[in-house]
Amino acid sequence: MRSLILLNSRSPGIGNGLSYEVTDDTVKPGALVQVQLRKKAAEGIVLALEKRAQDEKETYELKPVEAVLGRYPLLSEPHLKLLRWIAGYYYCSLRGALTPFLPGPPWRQLIPKDRVGYRAVKGMERGGKKQMLVMEYAEGRDWVSHDEVREHTGATPAVLKKLIEGGFLAEEIRPPDESTDGYDYRLLGGYPTFTKAQGEAYESIKKETKPSLLFGVTGSGKTEVYAALIADAAAKKQQSILLVPEILLTEHTIERFVRLFDREKIAIIHSRLTPAAKRLEWMRIHRGEAALIIGSRSALFAPCRNLGLVIMDEEHEWTYKNEQTPRYHARETAEMLCQYAGAKLVMGSATPSIESWDRTKTGQYHLARIGERYQNRPLPTVRVVDLANVKFGSLYPFSPLLIQAIEERLNKGEQTVLFLNRRGIASGVLCLDCRRRVVSPETQLPFTLHRSPNGRPYLLDHFSGVTANVPEKCPHCQSVRIIPVGAGTQKLEDIVTTIFPKARVLRADSDTLQHPEQMRTLLKKMRERDADILLGTQSVVKGLDLPGVTLAAVLLADVGLSLPHFRAGERVFQLMTQLTGRSGRAVPGDVIIQTFRPLAAEVVAASEHRTEDYLESELKIRQTLQYPPASQMIRFIINGDRPEMRARTFYQSVQKAITEMNTEASATVAPTFFGGGKVWHIILRGKNLRPLLSKLPLEDVTTDIDPIDVL
Repeated sequence: MRSLILLNSRSPGIGNGLSYEVTDDTVKPGALVQVQLRKKAAEGIVLALEKRAQDEKETYELKPVEAVLGRYPLLSEPHLKLLRWIAGYYYCSLRGALTPFLPGPPWRQLIPKDRVGYRAVKGMERGGKKQMLVMEYAEGRDWVSHDEVREHTGATPAVLKKLIEGGFLAEEIRPPDESTDGYDYRLLGGYPTFTKAQGEAYESIKKETKPSLLFGVTGSGKTEVYAALIADAAAKKQQSILLVPEILLTEHTIERFVRLFDREKIAIIHSRLTPAAKRLEWMRIHRGEAALIIGSRSALFAPCRNLGLVIMDEEHEWTYKNEQTPRYHARETAEMLCQYAGAKLVMGSATPSIESWDRTKTGQYHLARIGERYQNRPLPTVRVVDLANVKFGSLYPFSPLLIQAIEERLNKGEQTVLFLNRRGIASGVLCLDCRRRVVSPETQLPFTLHRSPNGRPYLLDHFSGVTANVPEKCPHCQSVRIIPVGAGTQKLEDIVTTIFPKARVLRADSDTLQHPEQMRTLLKKMRERDADILLGTQSVVKGLDLPGVTLAAVLLADVGLSLPHFRAGERVFQLMTQLTGRSGRAVPGDVIIQTFRPLAAEVVAASEHRTEDYLESELKIRQTLQYPPASQMIRFIINGDRPEMRARTFYQSVQKAITEMNTEASATVAPTFFGGGKVWHIILRGKNLRPLLSKLPLEDVTTDIDPIDVL
């Protein structure tokens, strides 16, 4: 029998596995094995087994599989199928596709270790209090583990040693418990109480076998529908995966499901776990101990043995696209995983992506709607402020209307959320004489002005990480008339505390929120009314349920609208609409949108709560201009040595392949927007593009299928 084994090695040329001889019947696909690689022991995952032809042994000899590590495969059959699909669809090696499935090597650390335990040998009439507790616990039991004894009696190693030396206890080593039979996922409480709209959406999803898109307005109670579907899966002893768009939201999401399960039956998977924590969670899930797995996109690859449900909350978010190999999108990957595992896929959003909306139109996805807020609470009133007519003075970008609205909330003891899609003190430093901004030497893009914890201002290039001191003179004309322009979250914090010195202000951006625990603390302060104003970047608009918030404001809706990206308008619309959902969840609320472009389609649709109209309009534009989902797109990225020359040469290869295959496609070549000329890309757009890939020299090129980032 021949096996294809994917080795724990980054060596070039073996990324798609090597063949080894199998003589042991215990070798199964997905198993972890030990083999020889260049005369050294190596571990690998068995991808497939096949019988060898009778005369093949005469042609060449295969090295044998030396040992099977562990009693159960690390990867299930659905995961092996998914791994091969990822490698084929996203055009990467099998070893590259394997990366998200397993914690970092060595993989043998995923195999449980032998268990140390004890057996009572003879009775004990007298002894110390701890010794007597241990003997009482051990007597009458065939064998008790070391961990059990420590947990139930508090015995120290010294106490156990004395009992063994006295002949009262015998130490016994037993094989590891690798059972993957699953647990009883008993619920703590009953099913959620539904409104009529929630119940109808839930029932329609239950009846469908195809993927479902749950399209519910902000605050409509999509989480209750998720909880009921998860409870249904648990009743069948099936595991569920709940994906959230940001790591910071995992802790917030856990709190909403501990009413359903014991905390120990919920597992957390995301990239900021320590290697040891990742292994422990992986092993718990693999043994079936977790009924619910919550995490960012990487949680999709959790080793569920009996997967029944995958939920993608806020499915429209760009963070579901992985920007490293393998460059998968969680939506397409989840769809294939559910197909292989026989599980149900549910995607939820108040602002569905254009791709998912299109699939509901073509029948690929089932559409379930919740068209009203929970308990029929009203949507917030939205006011649009035309910034072109506002005199700010030193308070830019705060309009008098917004200042008055915040003051009203403070006087009532209510809370406010302020959103700006920018970090730092200001968006840049400008010379008033030559009108140039101070730029980074690394990327030639404007620096952002920040302030360190000790109050010292400094410049930061967010795309290369380069920092610099704030210059005293303009680098271009030597003028001393240089000023900060624009506004970032740090600058907003300064302005807010100046206008409202007694207000308790929290800032939420990537400078202040670097771990889920910090998000938990922030949310606790907001819910317990220990803060009056929350200002921040995208973290404040994503799925937060804050009952005390009655005012939400977009300070500069224009940020992002002018980016050279066909998804720019869609993204801005989603952010504005999501922010409106933070206001008025418990009592009526208001939203203020400040913009220099009040008649922009995105601003008008968001302010009038016309999400479906916007989706239909944007889809028609995409179809007219032949942008995804009306066409396919592939991005080729080139960096390193002589990127421009190599990119233009590759571009010629693309054009030649298009001509030879007579494919309906077009290609462009350019430096990336944020690469400072050191990174180039070729964008290929059209119909039926995949056959072109076989005609292209892709060895030194990063291939990104269905890219989100095209700047």
